[in-house]
Amino acid sequence: MRRLDESFRQVRRQINAEWNTYNVHGLGMSHGRMLTILSLAGPQKASALAEQLLITSGGVTGIADRLIELGYVKRERSEKDRRVVMLDITESGLEIVKLIETVRLKIMHRLFDGMSIANMEQGLHIFEHMSKNMESNVANS
Repeated sequence: MRRLDESFRQVRRQINAEWNTYNVHGLGMSHGRMLTILSLAGPQKASALAEQLLITSGGVTGIADRLIELGYVKRERSEKDRRVVMLDITESGLEIVKLIETVRLKIMHRLFDGMSIANMEQGLHIFEHMSKNMESNVANS
């Protein structure tokens, strides 16, 4: 189990290092994930983003503040209920999402270079199983 843990941590460090080589504004993966969610799903409340990103609403606020500062996200009041604040992506944010997708694709190609389709399918099965394990543990906590 120790070797598995060490290997997992090593791959995570390498992915983070690779991400950072392309990272112009010092944005973390959560920043990129928030932009991607907003580009796909449209305006979101902070609470909805927190749930999708598996972080606190306070964490969403910090990430959103940085993205707003860079001009990638904007805060808007709901027209239906002025108390509700929605986060939405800007045109500049959509351009960054294109860059993020390019970087993600490069990282995926590096990660799986030289692997057979069977190996990749086996990896997918393992990741899906681990995800289910984590989801059931959260639900049972």
